Amino acid sequence: MFTSVNTRTNEQGDTETRYEGDFTVTCNGTSLWGHTAGRVVRVTGATVIKDNDIGFTHVSVEHDSAWDIYTDTAFETAMSNALGFTVHFTEQGMQDNYCASME
Repeated sequence: MFTSVNTRTNEQGDTETRYEGDFTVTCNGTSLWGHTAGRVVRVTGATVIKDNDIGFTHVSVEHDSAWDIYTDTAFETAMSNALGFTVHFTEQGMQDNYCASME
């Protein structure tokens, strides 16, 4: 689903990988914030930053929907499958329209 485009070490010494994709995810309606049941979200890319000092991974997923997909478990599962490792949404305040913040 995602294709790794570029991996580099950033200025802080963290590993940053850019992924591109073009696929859709159908939300299952489990979001606590919006009416997401059946919403189709187009995903176009992701950036994964691994903090090599503390072992933390942050994922930014670009999509064509509003921030209220936050907590939709179908979206989390689809991103985990696409990236090859388990991710979950970060806190609500870090979500934005067109970009899901995950870890």
